[in-house]
Amino acid sequence: MKRLIDYFLLEWKNQQERKPLLLRGARQVGKTHAVRVLGKSFSNFIEVNLETSQRLPP
Repeated sequence: MKRLIDYFLLEWKNQQERKPLLLRGARQVGKTHAVRVLGKSFSNFIEVNLETSQRLPP
């Protein structure tokens, strides 16, 4: 199912000089799913979720 957030994320991806992406919002609305789908369109993708881990891996 295509959602409005998918359009905005692709628009962000296609910008020539884009800034880092931070998503905030209510719980359980599909933020993680939308970003993971977007990540598949990149050759490299790193997900940092500060809610589940207090320490970043070395």
